[in-house]
Parts: sequence; structure tokens; C-alpha cells
Amino acid sequence: MAAPPPLIARHRALSGGWLAVLVGLGTAGTLLAINQLFNLQLVVGYVLIENRYLYLLLSCFLSLTFLVFPATRRAPRDRVPWYDAVLFAAAVVTPGYFAWNGLRILQEAWDFRAPTEAVWMGAVLCLLVLEGARRTGGLALFSLVAIVSLYPVYAGDLPGPISGLSLSLPDTIRYQSMSVEAILGIPMRVFGTLIIGFIIFGEALQATGGGQFFNDLAMAMLGAFRGGPAKVSVVASGLFGSMSGSVVSNVVADGAITIPMMKRIGFRAEVAAAIEATASTGGALMPPVMGATAFVMASILGIPYVDVAIAAAIPSILFYLSLYFQVDAYAARYGFEGLAWRELPSFWRTLRWGWFYLGAFVVLVVLLVELRREAHAPFYATAMLLGLAMIRRGSRFTPRTFLDFLAGVARTLAELVTVLAAVGLIIGALAVTGMAGT
Repeated sequence: MAAPPPLIARHRALSGGWLAVLVGLGTAGTLLAINQLFNLQLVVGYVLIENRYLYLLLSCFLSLTFLVFPATRRAPRDRVPWYDAVLFAAAVVTPGYFAWNGLRILQEAWDFRAPTEAVWMGAVLCLLVLEGARRTGGLALFSLVAIVSLYPVYAGDLPGPISGLSLSLPDTIRYQSMSVEAILGIPMRVFGTLIIGFIIFGEALQATGGGQFFNDLAMAMLGAFRGGPAKVSVVASGLFGSMSGSVVSNVVADGAITIPMMKRIGFRAEVAAAIEATASTGGALMPPVMGATAFVMASILGIPYVDVAIAAAIPSILFYLSLYFQVDAYAARYGFEGLAWRELPSFWRTLRWGWFYLGAFVVLVVLLVELRREAHAPFYATAMLLGLAMIRRGSRFTPRTFLDFLAGVARTLAELVTVLAAVGLIIGALAVTGMAGT
């Protein structure tokens, strides 16, 4: 039997100067968002106009995509090749050019009448977003965005129901790169005002040991029951997902512990992985911290995010209940027992060790539901979580873990901002042709 192909890391392992660039730009983007959302006026003494702020976020995070995500499966993982360094520099400079001209873009309506050099820079920005989408979202997302983003060019040649207003290629580039309904449309605005804080909260939760706490808590409650490790995977993924909103972070935090335990009591490797993947995916649907789509949905509908979260509560609970009963039935069918009581952590000891994770959860819910501080809530909850975690030795940051935390925030935000900017290209194409209202 042929050996399975070796696993290929999705992220590039950065070190030295490139790691410093990753952490530095990621931290700069985070501080920029805090300055904007809390009206601190630390940047040139005033709050930035929205398009300038969003272009600067693109400059910080879109550029990191070309450092973190290799171009192909065969591209080097241990160093940054010259072509990625060139793309990185282009992704810093191009949005920076538009940020510098942010006020002129609004006052002179560059989305319809821009100077020639701005059109060329806009073309570069669109190509960078497309390449970033290919690296982060795969060929399917790239193909969809590439075809639809050029829809204004050929819309007039299409038949009846799918025809629309035609634009020239330069006009399409102007609109896609400089209007407030395309790259800087709803997805990017939601990222800059809401999503970024929740991503930081989720990364802080993982970096301080929140995944271990929720695993131990679920293990103490369910580990001894039939198919215990699989049930632990379901419950722990739901708990961690409700506070992180990230599928990947959920798998990393829970899967490394639950998958080996499921295999140990008899689950096949592929079944154990499927249970963990399904349970972690549901974490993006579990309030109060849901996936990015929920924030975009709230913005499009014009309703508070907390209303979307409340509406999702019952469906997400039913999702996890159905998964729990499926796992129980599967374990009963194949006779999979639970773990011995002596192998399980103490429930009360676990609760005493990680009570502040639940405290941060309560603070987040109160700020969201009672005070409706959607943009500020995750930052306050993160500050509380990190402050209490630093008091206890077991969860206190070391220089290395703090660096890993900052790098994790930068990687996650880079991936997300690239995908959301690409979705903005689709929205822009439909908006400018009139198809968005049909």
C-alpha cells in the first residue's frame, strides 16, 4: 500500500525579520482599529475618514496575505520568495496610495472620474485582492470573484433577465477600487467596525488556554459516558465556538485533544476527524460570537448584530443536540465505551482553574445584549480576559506566547480581510450594473 502524501502546512512559517513584519503590521492594524472605534484621535490628532481608515486596514492586512499564504503547494514554506516580497510591497503601497488620497476620492468622485494613475493603481489593487482570494479561499472563490467582478464589462451583451448596465474596463476598475460599494463595501466596513474585535477576542481565548479549559470542562462532565470523547468533542466545540467564532481555531484548540482520544476508544480516524470538523464548523453558528457572515448579514439587513445572534440561538442549539444524539447512536451501535473516571479531570478543580473564561463570556453577553455595545464589547471582554489570565501562572503570557498571540491575530485578520474584500468585488459588480436591486 502506498504511503499517504505528506501533510503540507497551509501557513508559511515566518521567522526573523519577516516575523517581525507580520507582528508589526498586524499590531499596527489592530491599534488603528482601536483608535478609530474608541475615538482616541491618536493618529494625526483626529479620527480618520472611513475610506482612508479602510484602505489603511487593507494596507496592513492584505499585504500580510502574501507573506503568510504560499502561492502554490510547492512554494517554499520556510522562507519568503522574491515574488511574494514584491506582492507584499505592492499590497502595502497600493492601498496606501488610496488612503493618502482618501479625501480627494470623496470630493472629486474618483469612483466615476479618476486620474489615469489612480485607474492603474486601482487595477493593481483588484488584481492583488484576486490573488489574495485565490491563496486564502482557493480556486473556486478566485474563479467566482474573477468572473463576477468583470460582470459590468459584459453585462450589456447578456440576455434579458441577466443583462445590466455596461461599463468600460477602466470605469469598472474605478468603481471596484474607489467606490464605497465594492472593495470598501459592506463586508470591509463590517470588518473594520465589528469583526476585528471579535477575532482578537477569539485569539486571546485560545492563546490563554481557553480551548484546554473547555475541553477539560466537557471531559469532566461527559468523558465517562458512552462514546465519551466524541461527546466531549461536540460540547467543547460548541462552548469554544460560542466565544471564538472561528472554525479553524476551534479545530486546533479541540481536535488535538479529542481526536486521539476518540481513536483510542475505537473510533476510526476518519470518523473522529469528521465529528470534530462538523462540531467545530457549528461553532461559527453559535452565539454570542458567530462567524463573519453573521456580521455581514446584520449590516445588510440593517439590524443590530445581537438580533441575528438571538435568532441563531435555537437553531445552533438544535444543531449540537442532533450531532450529540448522532454520536451517541454511533457509539451504541459499535459498543464504544467512555473513559475511566480516574482519567477524567475534576469538574470543580477545572472550574476553579478557568472561571475567568466564563466571566469574560458573561461580560461579553451583557455588553452585547443589555448595553448594545457591539463594536466595543469584544475589546472590553478581551481586556478583562487578558488581565485575569496574567494574574495566574498557568495562563500568563511569556514573551514567546505573547509573540505567538500577536502573530495569530495578524494571520487570522489577513485571511479574513482578503476574503471580505473579494466579496466586495462581487457586490460592487452587482451594484453598479443595477442587478443588486433585482
